[in-house]
Amino acid sequence: SKRFVKKQQMRWTPRGAHLLLQVRTQVLNDELRASFERWHPGFGAQDQAPLAA
Repeated sequence: SKRFVKKQQMRWTPRGAHLLLQVRTQVLNDELRASFERWHPGFGAQDQAPLAA
């Protein structure tokens, strides 16, 4: 079990932290799907079926 103990915390690069915050902000603003459709034009072509609870 000692080999699984981490001695150092994970470090974020400034670019990685910036990209994560951009995605998180888009999720909170409900804009992430529009960004994916802009980056990948075929992404939004399929109609989504309503999810059953």
